[in-house]
Amino acid sequence: MSVDLSRRQFLSASAALGGGLLISFRTGAAHTAESAAGAAFTPNAFIRIGSDGQIVLTMPYVEMGQGTYTSIPMLIAEELEVDLKQVRLEHAPPNEKLYGNPLLGGIQATGNSNAIRASWQPLRQAGATARTMLVSAAAKRWNVDPASCRAQSGEVRHAPTGRRLKYGELAAEAASMPVPESVVLKRPGEFKLIGTPAKRLDTPSKVNGTAVYGIDARPPGVKIATLAQSPVFGGRVKSVDDSKAKAVKAVRQIVRLDDAVAVVADHMGAAKKGLAALVIEWDDGP
Repeated sequence: MSVDLSRRQFLSASAALGGGLLISFRTGAAHTAESAAGAAFTPNAFIRIGSDGQIVLTMPYVEMGQGTYTSIPMLIAEELEVDLKQVRLEHAPPNEKLYGNPLLGGIQATGNSNAIRASWQPLRQAGATARTMLVSAAAKRWNVDPASCRAQSGEVRHAPTGRRLKYGELAAEAASMPVPESVVLKRPGEFKLIGTPAKRLDTPSKVNGTAVYGIDARPPGVKIATLAQSPVFGGRVKSVDDSKAKAVKAVRQIVRLDDAVAVVADHMGAAKKGLAALVIEWDDGP
């Protein structure tokens, strides 16, 4: 099946460090909106292939138990002809313009069971485009017809001569190749990964404790706060004795609000200990 793909839908560039291939794309809905406005085309997700052959997918969706961190990489791996374990994920930074979900009105969010539907076409196109450019780079180096080359297991092979080159060896050259006007996506009967059982890529890190969750994020200088709120709706803080809370090591500040009191500390342990040390009198209202 041939899929028409505008050059404005795919941008290629050298990776910032070490040489590599960067393929980026925007989903159709967002692309249509920006094209109509005459704005420059900006991708909302990326494939990066470094000189080490590692495929990096910038992931715009969140894993919430639905298997997104495995199913989305399968789309890329399928068209790139690589093992699923060769795809590494990087979280997309906050940026609705680049990473908005077109099926949720363009907001950067995961929900409504639409991550696969939103990614099915553009991610496979991104993978197929990267594959085509890698094959073209190998054919140019060997001075042969690209039709005599094929991608397989993370490398490009030339069957008539038995020559082969790994993706990492071709990344820098592929980055300088022209982006194809159209790419051929695999037919369902050609799928090797899609539709097959796969071990979840995020299971090992969740079992051995190395997985990083939102609560683990610690930007430089960040503090932790705990909060005591009025036990009744509409209640207010009448008085606060925070002397013991301030004496807790690593507690930095006590913040009094109309209906709550917050304890700010260097870490969760101190924040919880400081909160327990507060003596608050509440005004429950009439």
